[in-house]
Amino acid sequence: MGPAVPITLDYTLRDLYSEDNEGDINTVLIYYPLPVGYNHKGSSTKFTYGYSLQDDDEETISSFKTAGNMVPQRYAFSAGQMPLVIPDFDSKTNRQEANHKTIQIIDKLPAHHVDIRRTFAQLIPDQQPNFTFVNSPESIYLDAGAQIAVCFPTDCLSHLPHLIHPEIHYEILSKRGLALSGLTIPPSQVIDTCLIDSGDPIILKREIARIVDLIGQHQLPFMIKLPQSVSGMGIYAITTETERDRVKNVLTAQLQPMLQQLNRSNHHLYPCSLVLQDFIIGPVVALSLFVTKKGQARFVACCEQLFDEQEHWIGGSISYQEQTGLCESFAAIMEEVAAFLHSKGYHGPAGVDIVTDEFSGEQFVIDLNVRVTGTFHLGLLRGHFCQRGLFKAAMTTVDFSYSRDEFEKRFADEVHNGSLIVSGWVHSESSCLSHAAITVGARDSYELEEFLERIRAAGLHT
Repeated sequence: MGPAVPITLDYTLRDLYSEDNEGDINTVLIYYPLPVGYNHKGSSTKFTYGYSLQDDDEETISSFKTAGNMVPQRYAFSAGQMPLVIPDFDSKTNRQEANHKTIQIIDKLPAHHVDIRRTFAQLIPDQQPNFTFVNSPESIYLDAGAQIAVCFPTDCLSHLPHLIHPEIHYEILSKRGLALSGLTIPPSQVIDTCLIDSGDPIILKREIARIVDLIGQHQLPFMIKLPQSVSGMGIYAITTETERDRVKNVLTAQLQPMLQQLNRSNHHLYPCSLVLQDFIIGPVVALSLFVTKKGQARFVACCEQLFDEQEHWIGGSISYQEQTGLCESFAAIMEEVAAFLHSKGYHGPAGVDIVTDEFSGEQFVIDLNVRVTGTFHLGLLRGHFCQRGLFKAAMTTVDFSYSRDEFEKRFADEVHNGSLIVSGWVHSESSCLSHAAITVGARDSYELEEFLERIRAAGLHT
């Protein structure tokens, strides 16, 4: 059996950044693998992320950190021929940086470098990002006039010119920022901390008690949202008094480390504000769009989200035949979001989670991810799948106990015919465990679910 036909995306991020943009875009993507990484810790950290404050076991948290290392692959799969800087700050090897077009590499590449190169090599050459690895923030060099686009602002990259000011980006990524945005959202209560810093342990304990007491007073049902969250972490659904009591106990124990990240350099960013939001019953969609430099909204995809048993995000699915209708249904709220982001000086990819009230039919924004999303690439693969008669597609993340070679051997036919794409893979040579993002296409919903079950059955948790 010959090699799989190279994947062609309908368009790429480079194409989208080029819209409404005179001359070269001169934008460099840096997709930093939060929450793991180099961002310095301690009392001086400005951009803090407290979304992992949950009662998860160590195995879950470790798996989540591994998934973070796959971020550059998953998010840059849609990049196209743009400069992409991949932070390799934690690498114990000190190899010379190498561009993916290098023909001869003297030393053996680290396994994670091979994973990344192999993922991007599936794309046609004109749609592969021009990526480099860097082993420190100081080793990142930009051409004159270049600006970086990131998923999340981080202290270690703050010295570089950004496409949007890091503090503004941090604000519009936050749950507090959405609650105060003026967008159409469910009724929400913002709980700001009274602290300026967290130096006094007695005052800190008193502040935690005050916040937890406010949670105890809120009318059921509602959502509790920590200031920054990703993949469903940092969000609690409270529908019963039992759930409220459980979460109150969790937060009583775990709010302290979040509040201890508060300092005089980040107090004005409200990094510790909680949001209590009314629970709206109804279907939820994840809409991906692109805001052009002139503020125009470009529809990319509208997906259903996939969650695991712990309500952590593990992917999403798309129906290509329904995209035109979904675009029309959510056009008004998409334009509203694009206008808001443009008013903040942002242009680039974004994701909007929208719930439609099953009683009133009103649409509400319940989450705003001002970055490229995990299902963004599904919109760009429409031509790839539909020309094969595959009108449904999905991406899911899975853990495996073997290598990528073994996985692709097991699904050789599907890889070859283009119904299965490995859109991200991270393998640990020491543990022989892998974490992967698998994108699949199918003819209908039944066949898609059967395909996903086969993928899951091949994974660790069966």
